Amino acid sequence: MSENKPTLREPYNHKEYQHRYYIEHRPALLKREKENREGTNYYNTEKAKKARVITHQRMKEKYPEKHKARYMAKNAVSLGKLEKQPCEVCGSLDVEMHHDDYSKPLEVRWLCHRHHCELEGRWFVGE
Repeated sequence: MSENKPTLREPYNHKEYQHRYYIEHRPALLKREKENREGTNYYNTEKAKKARVITHQRMKEKYPEKHKARYMAKNAVSLGKLEKQPCEVCGSLDVEMHHDDYSKPLEVRWLCHRHHCELEGRWFVGE
């Protein structure tokens, strides 16, 4: 693996943020929850499904090395050549693969969703 691993930021009180967000956006969240139960939200429409397929194809064409690395790693896990490990930060068993170098598709870091988002600088939403 690469010697220059990106570092993780300090954790913040996510539960407090979640609670504030829920209180402020409760009507919209309840509406979305109802739509999800009824299957009437945009995500379940044919238009949305076609958009996801097109987006996937574009990403595959734009970043072929990334796609190939993900595909190879996913298949290696399915075939038992690569074994899932607990999150290297917190030990959670619900993990995702992270590639530091796409030219080494079977060298992955196992991170839970929270720590994967923090590592990549994405905003984490969840528990």
